[in-house]
Amino acid sequence: MAQKHESQKFFETIFGMAFSIFIFVLFYALISMNGVVLGNDPAVHLEKAQIFLRTGKIPLENLGWAPPLYSIMLAAFISFTGASSIEQMIFLVKAAAVIIDWLLVLSVYLIGVKFFSKKTGVAAAILLLMCVPMYEINLWGGYTTILGLAFMLLLLLYLPSAKDFTHVVITFLAGFSLVLSHQLTTFVIALILPPILLVLLIKSRGTYFKALVALILGGGLAFFLYYFKATIAYVDVLIEHVFLTQKAYVYQIPYVSLNAFMMNFGFILIIALVGIFIAFSTLKAEKHLTCFLILLLSFLVPLVLSQSHMFGLYLPFQWFVYYLMPPMAILAAVACTAIIDQVAAFYLKYKRRWKKIQLQAIILVLIVLASLIFLFRSGVVYGKIMEASVYYSTTDLKAYDAGVWLRNNFQEEATVVVTEVPGFWFQLFSGKTVIAQTSPTVERNVIAEAVLDLTYEVEHPLTLIRVYDMTKGDVSDESYVSINHVWYMVSYSAADGNFISYNVDGVEKRTQLSNFNRETIFDDAASTKKLLIRYFNDEISIKQTIFIQNDRYPINVTWAVSPLKSSVSNVSLYLSTFFDLQFSFEKAYVPGVLSWENPWSRPTYIHGNDWAVVNFTRSTLTDNYIGFYDAKNEVIFALSFSELPDWGNVGVLASNQIDAVRVQYNFDRISVNQTASFTYQILTFSKNSQPEMMRLSEVKSLFTAKLATPFEVRSRDYHEFIKERNIKFIVYDRNKLDTKIIGCRRLEVIYSNDRYVIFKIKSNF
Repeated sequence: MAQKHESQKFFETIFGMAFSIFIFVLFYALISMNGVVLGNDPAVHLEKAQIFLRTGKIPLENLGWAPPLYSIMLAAFISFTGASSIEQMIFLVKAAAVIIDWLLVLSVYLIGVKFFSKKTGVAAAILLLMCVPMYEINLWGGYTTILGLAFMLLLLLYLPSAKDFTHVVITFLAGFSLVLSHQLTTFVIALILPPILLVLLIKSRGTYFKALVALILGGGLAFFLYYFKATIAYVDVLIEHVFLTQKAYVYQIPYVSLNAFMMNFGFILIIALVGIFIAFSTLKAEKHLTCFLILLLSFLVPLVLSQSHMFGLYLPFQWFVYYLMPPMAILAAVACTAIIDQVAAFYLKYKRRWKKIQLQAIILVLIVLASLIFLFRSGVVYGKIMEASVYYSTTDLKAYDAGVWLRNNFQEEATVVVTEVPGFWFQLFSGKTVIAQTSPTVERNVIAEAVLDLTYEVEHPLTLIRVYDMTKGDVSDESYVSINHVWYMVSYSAADGNFISYNVDGVEKRTQLSNFNRETIFDDAASTKKLLIRYFNDEISIKQTIFIQNDRYPINVTWAVSPLKSSVSNVSLYLSTFFDLQFSFEKAYVPGVLSWENPWSRPTYIHGNDWAVVNFTRSTLTDNYIGFYDAKNEVIFALSFSELPDWGNVGVLASNQIDAVRVQYNFDRISVNQTASFTYQILTFSKNSQPEMMRLSEVKSLFTAKLATPFEVRSRDYHEFIKERNIKFIVYDRNKLDTKIIGCRRLEVIYSNDRYVIFKIKSNF
């Protein structure tokens, strides 16, 4: 008997070692798929660790991003190993990550063993590896979340046993470490623990009081050391900010739908729901209902939080999927082991009654069915890993080569602006300060956006205007509306969609504005911001002036045409405004022609089944205002003409989407030293940013409304950013490089490989 026990223990040890090695190899290979480290967050963690090593201090700027425990742990690894090169530090980042992954898998295994059996623990660890979020969180570098999850599970593991001194100390350390690992983990555990602690105190008649004190002291001490001083004065604002005003999280709602859950967990979700009832029955029979309460709350709390948008709360919904993962794997393991036990019992019961071939056939069918389920799930997980590895590959070896080249060839201190790829890793490669482009949906980096595109921006509460110093492709300017605090492009003007025709010295000429010379002047000194775009050649000058005021929402646009050498006649200026097709403008108001209806209802011209247009002229318009409405996104775009256009049309596609509005102004003759001009106003906004939006018939009144209290108008000039931030280099991902940038006289290409281009900003910029 003793020999059998020793053999079993030896086998378990070998299996544990082999499984641990598998975990290390799997996740090390996973996060190294791009040749460096996947995700942008690991670069920030490494940079924070280096700051801690240099200064011995933790900057409070970390407060809104991630607590310092992981960075301190990484700094300790660097200090202990004496790592000095970037290659060695990258290895330590990956080593620390796989250790944390192993700790999470171990925590899931230990809970399965302690609450149920070793079979359940092993099954839970295996099922955890079949959850897509387990890989996704590693691919974007969410190591602090994994660390927080591991400490949360260890706390839940040892809390029911925290009667003796050893377990009390473990509870204290787990609480302390958890608070310093991740804010969201602290928030989740703060909701899970109160009912559990209350039950433990009542059930034990106060014997768990020491554990409660240890937990409060550990977590409270960590909070006091890191958060208290910075947050105590802003508690009321903080609560409102965290729960009610972060509307940008709305984009995450599709990621917590039923379809998303099935993709993330597959059959594990279904059998986990069954596992809840099996776990209740099992633990009730063993009189361990406290353990069931721990499992149930650790499952229900993140599940409810992931759906909190239904209650009007704005939280990082998608992140709670990671907190669902461990309890779901454990509950699914409970169901799996129960099914296996039932199949084994069935076999033992009927192996003598049934024919051997019949029983073997049933068992074989069950094995094949289970294998197919696991095989299909493995295929889904592998596919999502490959998809996410491309999406989260924010750097690569080509970026490393470019960064090292810049470090070796330009030693001076400088700031570099980079595209989303190579991201923040470029700071570590180049040794320069880096401002990296980020996803506008998550958090828009206005400096990076302005410098990379060489743009000017003016923003008021309803609308953002972007004007390119050099056209982006052929796009000259863009209009954006705010939806849930995220700016979305609603319309744009393309230089190749605007053209002028005129007669000079008896010769008829017609040319697109994209063929003219172009210069931009930005005047943002006064409360009224002014953007001037001038198109010119040897014969004629065309000026577009955009005015943004701080007491009116509409944006004034004036066009002025002036001959330079001799008079011009038969002048026609044709202007196009294109709508971004992410919006569905299907209703148009063209007074005298359309009354908030789709152009397909009254087309002037139809081009097969592809598109149609509705024409209007100065004589057919019965008012000076036209409007367009997207009912799905509740967005309005409207124009008010100070001088009615001579001609215009509204274009519509087969999908019923209005894709453009075009206007044309005609002038019989313009003499030298004379200017012909016209003005119109643009008004565009979403109901999300203007909740009191009136009926469509009343939108026109906004063009003349003057606000009693002026609002803030923010302006951004890429020239100012370059000067203020000492920006000397720009790094572009070739996949996002506008080829017109290469011809910019103010930029010089100094390095290029098949993925990245480095520009040096000339000193006379």
